[in-house]
Amino acid sequence: MKSALVALAAFATLALIPAGAQAQNNDTIKTFDRADLQRALEAMGATWEDAGDNRTINITFASNLKANGAVMACDDDEQEKNCYGTSILAIFDPEPGMTAEEITTAINTYNYEQNFGRAYVDPEGDVSVRMYIISDGGITRENYRTQIELWSVSLEYFTTYFYPEEAASAKKK
Repeated sequence: MKSALVALAAFATLALIPAGAQAQNNDTIKTFDRADLQRALEAMGATWEDAGDNRTINITFASNLKANGAVMACDDDEQEKNCYGTSILAIFDPEPGMTAEEITTAINTYNYEQNFGRAYVDPEGDVSVRMYIISDGGITRENYRTQIELWSVSLEYFTTYFYPEEAASAKKK
């Protein structure tokens, strides 16, 4: 009888904890490694391949937009272990004849409208959109994947700001 009461109390306690919270507690990432990034990309339908520089991977999202990703701020940079950041970068080429004002307008629109990255012109003159995720304090795998997925969707929006004529012609089809 006493063991039945203990089992019932344990069951009642578990029933009070939401199922999602139980799963998240069991799958929290304290630090990143390349495998965590690759697993998140695969879970969202993106593909990846080594960039050949032993540090980054080339990513193709389901939308066919491309980016470059890496884990960063690692305790062991050579092995890419115990990393506290993930950086993903997409670079866009302006259309021929695109003015600096048009580029600035597209960048400002993205930065105002979207929350999952930042757009800018880098020192080499490349139009870039970057996201950076930290693991400080821990992050669930679901949250990690979702942040990357939302950023990839925000890239699609960036293309409508940056290539408005293509977006307008796509709507006409």
